[in-house]
Amino acid sequence: MNDNIILKIEGLETRYEREPAIHNINFEVREGQVVTLLGSNGVGKSTVLKTISGIVTPAAGKVIFCGEDITNKPAHEIVQRGLVHVPEGRKIFKDLTVTENLELGAYTLKDKNERKRRMKKVFERFPILKTRKRQLGGTLSGGEQQMLAIGRGLMSEPKLLLMDEPSMGIAPLIVRDITEIIRNLHKDGTTILLVEQNAKMALGLADYGYVLDTGSIVLEAKGADLRNDENVIKAYLGG
Repeated sequence: MNDNIILKIEGLETRYEREPAIHNINFEVREGQVVTLLGSNGVGKSTVLKTISGIVTPAAGKVIFCGEDITNKPAHEIVQRGLVHVPEGRKIFKDLTVTENLELGAYTLKDKNERKRRMKKVFERFPILKTRKRQLGGTLSGGEQQMLAIGRGLMSEPKLLLMDEPSMGIAPLIVRDITEIIRNLHKDGTTILLVEQNAKMALGLADYGYVLDTGSIVLEAKGADLRNDENVIKAYLGG
């Protein structure tokens, strides 16, 4: 890996029905960082994540992960390489138990003891999930479902975690819990690429940030600098 850059995006373009959704996107994520993509609804933030994780096929450009070009790899192979996507809207399996949802996060792992070790680690991080382990995912609260979605992602012990709108549809009190979870993951050395409508939350966590507008990056800076940028404050922080 070159200069501890874990993810490098070069000239990425994705189209929906021939219309560009994202255009000439260039950015990088360094190992151990939290990097955030900011922007209003519909500017292409989620599309960027889906393209990186192989859910959407790009029209042009490259996705370089740990020094390897993974641009046209299928999504399941990308997961096996250690790049994991926690999707918008959580997308847990509502008819499966908490334990079964977590097990699916390590579906490529053959070693049962290793799977148990990882699940124990997830339950230590999310004690509430341990008390709910036999409950169906659909019976959990929104915040608990988000914790389950993150826990499922952590079951593969990712090198890079993509998180799409983790605070969406969650009560403000629980948003603080989710913020603290992301902060602790960061402290533990997890590299995170965060898409978040709640700019205040995202910039409170981010080492570095990129601002998207109509499918292109229009601004980039350290998280602290973006927090103090007057244009960013007016556009996204309600200043």
